[in-house]
Amino acid sequence: ALMKPAYNHALMLTGNHEDALDMSQEAFIRAWKHRASVDATRPFFPWFYTLLRRLCLNSIRNNARRKDRPEVNQNEWLEPVENSNPHEITVQNELSGMVSKALGMLGIDDREIITLKDLQGYSYKEISEILSVPTGTVMSRLYTARQRFRAKMKEVGYETA
Repeated sequence: ALMKPAYNHALMLTGNHEDALDMSQEAFIRAWKHRASVDATRPFFPWFYTLLRRLCLNSIRNNARRKDRPEVNQNEWLEPVENSNPHEITVQNELSGMVSKALGMLGIDDREIITLKDLQGYSYKEISEILSVPTGTVMSRLYTARQRFRAKMKEVGYETA
């Protein structure tokens, strides 16, 4: 049940399918090895996410010198649209492409907080636990990240009415 969300988080952080698979699997292996040290009174996912996030950030740092890893063209964490209307599907897919491109242009911190709140639906409190920062910091970072995201959406051709 946690494999897809873990992969999606890793993909969002690394932007690379292969790295996302490696890091999510490595996080599960490490979580299993350290299961005795997990505090059963606290939620599992924030602890697991911290582990996964650390692995991904280390991987990004280690791969920074290597440019041979293919980037994800259209981020797979955006769910495909299911609708019988071909026009709506085309419009939604075009919008998804713009969102993916704009997210990919953001820094990792902005991309992470927008994904956690707006795509994954975590509450401010949950994000605060996941990122180990106060709720006020989450709100402030999210506000700034959304402003930068709006600017990137305009850059990729999105126009509001």
